[in-house]
Amino acid sequence: MFKKTNKSTDSEAPFFLTLDGKRVSTSPTSSEDITFPLNSGDAHISENADPKAIGTRLKKQLEVISALVKDVHEKINKNPLDTKFIQDSLKEILRSVEQFMNLQKVAQNFELSDEIDEIGVGLWNSSIALKTISDSRGTDELIPLFRQVGFAMIRAGISEDPEKKSTVKLLALASKVGKAWLDCGRSDQADDVLRSANEIEDSVLSLQDGTAKEQHSKAAALLVYYAYRAEAAWKLANVHVANLMFQHATDKNYLEYVTTKEIDILCQVCFTVGNQASREGKTNDAIKWLRKCHELLTDGTPVSNSERTKLLTNTLNILANCYLKNIVYDESNLDLAENAVNLCLEENPGNALATLLKLKIMKQKNFIPIQFEGVYFPFIRNSQVTKENLKILLNITHFISEINVMTALRGIDILIEEKLADMRNVSYIEKAIISKFHMLESGNSINLEINDIICSIEVTLGFEQRHGIVISHRTRIACQLILWQNGDRNYSNQDYERAKKWYLMAYKWLSSTKNRNAAILQRKIALCCLEDDALSDAIEAVHKAQLHEDNSSANFYILYHIAMEKRQNDQAIRYLSDMCNGNGFNGNMLAMAAHEAYKKGNKEILIETLQEILKKHKNGEDIANIDISVLIRCLIRMTHNSLSSNAEKNSLKECICNYFEIASTLNDTTIKDVNDKINETGIFQSKKAPLNDFEWFFKTAWNIALGFCHQSDNGSDLYAVRLIEISHKKEILEQVLDKVEQYKKIKVSSKRKFENIENDGQSSQKDLMLVLLFEYEAKVKLGLWDKLQSVINTTEAFDFEIPSKIFERMVELLINESDCPSTIIISTLQILLNSIMKHKQADIEQFSRWFRMLIITAMLKNKQSAAQYYVQVLDILNQECTKGKYPPDEIQWLMVNAWNCGIDYYSSANDFVQAKKWCETAINFCQYINNGMLYKEEMRKSYNEIIKNYDASIVEV
Repeated sequence: MFKKTNKSTDSEAPFFLTLDGKRVSTSPTSSEDITFPLNSGDAHISENADPKAIGTRLKKQLEVISALVKDVHEKINKNPLDTKFIQDSLKEILRSVEQFMNLQKVAQNFELSDEIDEIGVGLWNSSIALKTISDSRGTDELIPLFRQVGFAMIRAGISEDPEKKSTVKLLALASKVGKAWLDCGRSDQADDVLRSANEIEDSVLSLQDGTAKEQHSKAAALLVYYAYRAEAAWKLANVHVANLMFQHATDKNYLEYVTTKEIDILCQVCFTVGNQASREGKTNDAIKWLRKCHELLTDGTPVSNSERTKLLTNTLNILANCYLKNIVYDESNLDLAENAVNLCLEENPGNALATLLKLKIMKQKNFIPIQFEGVYFPFIRNSQVTKENLKILLNITHFISEINVMTALRGIDILIEEKLADMRNVSYIEKAIISKFHMLESGNSINLEINDIICSIEVTLGFEQRHGIVISHRTRIACQLILWQNGDRNYSNQDYERAKKWYLMAYKWLSSTKNRNAAILQRKIALCCLEDDALSDAIEAVHKAQLHEDNSSANFYILYHIAMEKRQNDQAIRYLSDMCNGNGFNGNMLAMAAHEAYKKGNKEILIETLQEILKKHKNGEDIANIDISVLIRCLIRMTHNSLSSNAEKNSLKECICNYFEIASTLNDTTIKDVNDKINETGIFQSKKAPLNDFEWFFKTAWNIALGFCHQSDNGSDLYAVRLIEISHKKEILEQVLDKVEQYKKIKVSSKRKFENIENDGQSSQKDLMLVLLFEYEAKVKLGLWDKLQSVINTTEAFDFEIPSKIFERMVELLINESDCPSTIIISTLQILLNSIMKHKQADIEQFSRWFRMLIITAMLKNKQSAAQYYVQVLDILNQECTKGKYPPDEIQWLMVNAWNCGIDYYSSANDFVQAKKWCETAINFCQYINNGMLYKEEMRKSYNEIIKNYDASIVEV
């Protein structure tokens, strides 16, 4: 916005600033009735506006535009081109021109039309000069922007009542601006410019027909305008507008007046839209546009120049391809496709794409292979190889490979040997060779005779020697990889003979045999021989591998495998040792060796292999997917089973003791890992310490120790003593408790960190429950009975529900300990039962099983105190949620147990009070079981006798 002041000096006079900081002076107007908001498209003029003042303002606006244009012209001639400055300047000029035009219209002052027109023409011509600039980087959008600004100025230079010629010219210029934007990929800008010219379009349409020349100019301008609007609309996915503009552009009223130049423009637009529609899968739309393109190209006008021939050929090819795609919907499209291909081949007999389409049509029509050869081989021999059509030539060979691989291979050999070799273009040759090898990957090559394929590959192998052309290392590696992968594919399909031949060809294709790949391929050949029981061939292949890669663990692994097949245990053990000490050793090799020994049932080798794994573990080497505790258990079992059939019993016993001692150290390692994880993160992230495994080790050690004692002459055995010491490692359990306490302290000290755990909440809960069980089990094993309740009490602080299975595990631990006080068992059982019943969908069957355990435990301790639990279960049976769910067998057991208890009080203790109480309890259960009334009637007989004695005892008192 201009800033108005009442007084101004020369230095304070208002001025325009150009983008490079230059001032363009302007004299203040004496009228205060006119304001010119620069950011608005409208000029607000009062009713009393002075026409002279308006004229002055227009002149000053034109001076600004001239200054900006001058800056742009100066920048164009500088190198490097300042594209950012020029773009910004042009956009500023465009805004200024729009303001100039608005002011013109409002004031109806067109005195400066010629001047701005002249500036616009100069700017338009600059866009032409810009194309010749050698450094055209970043100029893609400059050319259309130059034209758009120039067009706006020329439009501003047209008077309010323009001549016919000017209007038509203006529409033609608008079309050129739109085309420039389309050429640089800015369909949105093109559409904006072309739509903004709709007033000009209306003016042209309203012109009366005049001379033939005028009719041609009008028709040409409208046709080109509509064509470019159609293209822009289509690229912006505005299909409705595109189709409407297409109808206008192809109007016969225009077509009969235009020349070949305008027809060619329309054809190019039709082809562009049709091609894009084809790529987008809009086949029907593509056919419509492409057919119109073909019609325009051939409608009475001979296709004489090369550009039109090329356009016609491309149109027919894409049109034929669209028809082929539409065969699914209408088989008559196949004939249309064939017609299009034939027309294309008439125009250009050697066209590669048309030939490919012809072959596809032949396949659709189920032509026999010999007919394909009649088209394929002559085409390959007669085709001209260029950079553009080489890809299509190779596509043709791949298409033929879908019909017959050997035919395709022969054709590509013709291409390489007879065409490309003469051209001596290594790049083309290498592309063809790689394409040939890719054919070997197709599904159709699987059923081919492998020897035929080998012969074809050997032809290519000898290419360098025959023609003196060196194939690059990169191409050799690519071809080798394809052969290698084919071998792997056949190996996985258990076709070992075929796989071996693929590997052998890959080996021959190596650019140098002094590399690791040569050794790997020979090992793969050895494995194929091994699978086919050709052991001598396998050994020979391994020896070749050793020439390429000496002292390789992989080589020794295969030799170990061969020795296993030959049942040569001593050699197998030696190769096993060499493998572990060789180059490139991987723990997986030992795991596979152990698996192989297990499959063969070779116990001696299996033990040796497992011992090697254990040795690696002791040295700190991690063997993937190997559970060391499971491995040690296997060694203990196998070694213990060997005692009965082996004379060297003491050495085997020594091994067993060593295994148990190693197992005991695993606990220390696991606890340390747990502690390390806690220290690192403040969160328990253990590997789930296998306390159940350690329990197995301790119990098994105890049992084997007892066995050693029974077998000894005097009932004593030194190895038994060692095992007993291992099985009673009190310090291990104390270590568990110590680490649990450390965990609790860390948890308290980092409470905030635990509260913020959201993403891993479930994992944190599992950790807490795991630590809880660790602590409980350790205290049970150590007999710390008075400390168990405190462990259970900690669960009250948890902000999540403890699963019943946790309490089940606690009860199981207690039951297995003969020294555990029954009160501890009873209290824990009560907690378990409460936990089960807390759930919305309580597991009544689970509840009944553990309730029976509660009754049994309580009655062993004190029968009278157990009566309260019967009262509780009767209340539960009366609850609506348990009706019909409590297992009948469990109810019957409760009834029978209570009745027998009452009868025992009656007959053995003469305690008629307790007898009456227990029998009444038993009778109450009858209502909840089948045939309960029969039980009740039988019970009543004895119960009446008990009541008589009960009454008598009261009378005596």
